[in-house]
Amino acid sequence: MKLSRHDIQKLEDYWFNLDKYKKELRHRELDLLNPVSDGSEIVGGRTNKISDTTANKAIILAEDELYQNLKRIVTGIEKLSQNLTEDEQVIVDMRYRAPKGINEWEDIVYELGYSRRKVLAIRNNLMDRTVEEIKYV
Repeated sequence: MKLSRHDIQKLEDYWFNLDKYKKELRHRELDLLNPVSDGSEIVGGRTNKISDTTANKAIILAEDELYQNLKRIVTGIEKLSQNLTEDEQVIVDMRYRAPKGINEWEDIVYELGYSRRKVLAIRNNLMDRTVEEIKYV
């Protein structure tokens, strides 16, 4: 799959903002598992819900598309982070984990001692692996 400029920007956003996505994932899980009641429930009677609360929670999370997308992004980026090459690690640390805008591509080129084209090829390979890991469409 040939990534467009827009795709690369979105994938880089996942790397830049991993902490934000982790927070969103936690909040979404809390919202789903602890819904706010408006006090209008019917007391008594029987429901069709399974009484196993662990199973109910798993079903609720599995059926929520936003939760599943956030989970795929967070777990995918975390998994890739554990298996970076040395060059990818430099790119991730300098570009995506440093305060935004502190390191430009020229800084990374200088640090790695490669041409800009070579550094961007390494980045593009990382983005390709990100696509596969998070099942980006």
